[in-house]
Amino acid sequence: MNDKAYFKSLDGLRGLAAIAVALFHWLLSFSGYLAVDFFLVLSGFILAHRYLYTDRPVSAWKFSVSRIARLYPMHLFGLFSYLIVYTVIVNDIPRYRDGTFFTFLQQLTLTHNIGLNRQSLTWNAPSWSISVEFWLNIVFFCFIRRHTSSLVLLLMSVTGLTVIHNLSGTLDTTHQNYFQVVNSGLLRGWSAFVLGILAYRAWRLLRGISWPPILALGVEGLLCVLLWVIFFKLNGNWRSAEIFAPFAFTAIVVVFALEQGLLAWLLRKLQWLGTISYSIYLNHLVLIMLIDSIMGHLGYSRQLLTLLYLPLLLAYSSMTYRWVEVPGKQLIRHLGKRMEQLASSASHLPEKPNTALSSAADK
Repeated sequence: MNDKAYFKSLDGLRGLAAIAVALFHWLLSFSGYLAVDFFLVLSGFILAHRYLYTDRPVSAWKFSVSRIARLYPMHLFGLFSYLIVYTVIVNDIPRYRDGTFFTFLQQLTLTHNIGLNRQSLTWNAPSWSISVEFWLNIVFFCFIRRHTSSLVLLLMSVTGLTVIHNLSGTLDTTHQNYFQVVNSGLLRGWSAFVLGILAYRAWRLLRGISWPPILALGVEGLLCVLLWVIFFKLNGNWRSAEIFAPFAFTAIVVVFALEQGLLAWLLRKLQWLGTISYSIYLNHLVLIMLIDSIMGHLGYSRQLLTLLYLPLLLAYSSMTYRWVEVPGKQLIRHLGKRMEQLASSASHLPEKPNTALSSAADK
């Protein structure tokens, strides 16, 4: 098993998915929120690759530090960016029905979308999925093993998506609680995440097969058409069919991870977009607020302002990737390693003799 394999085509897809979410919140003209389900399928695939099928053992501490280092710095930056920009624009701090301090504390602890605040999304709203992502990662590490049945994983996904379909009728559900106890965002996230694990297992079975170039291109082309249908045609009476989108994303991840067709080769050229995709995802709402406050009164259409919005978003996200994500990740990993070393040193310290008892014994 080559656990150093890198999926550049999937990086390109991740970048395009981040752009889809950013354009969805900007234009609200297509089902861009479904890109979040793609992110979660992709997360299951990547974590299965890095942790489930690696021959290098990973401790719970190292796994947790790794996930915090990946998710927390940019999440924290996005949170405070939102606070600052909102306060400047509105001349007041954000206020929520569940409590400003309580929801802010949830954001700091990544517990803002596990069912505790049931009224609304809070603060930097797209970060709801970051809360879901973190806790699903912990559940994955604790309970999913190589020998976990693929049928069990599939049944968990089908069951979760069926519940969402019956109770919400759409995948556009985040903070709501089902039966007062099951958070719909967590259920939605887990249903997609476990499909990512299945996608990785399928990739392992297919990776040794060489496809004729025309066949690979044909399959990739059909999947792109399917993506177009999912994002632009599943509306009105067809909207409930989007419940099948995570299964389509699973097939897309498998095929493009194989990197055998022309479209996969082209996606490799967008790897840089995937590199900054996390910053794109957490930056775009703040940028929308700024553009609306500065230029909203000028009367330009959103479609026209897209020519300003996207380049600014890409440039800003490139900077936050370099100056926030990378150093933040390095700092947390360094602190985690240092704490592990201190704990290890403390556990190997020789026991200090009881001098009072020693003196009494000498006498």
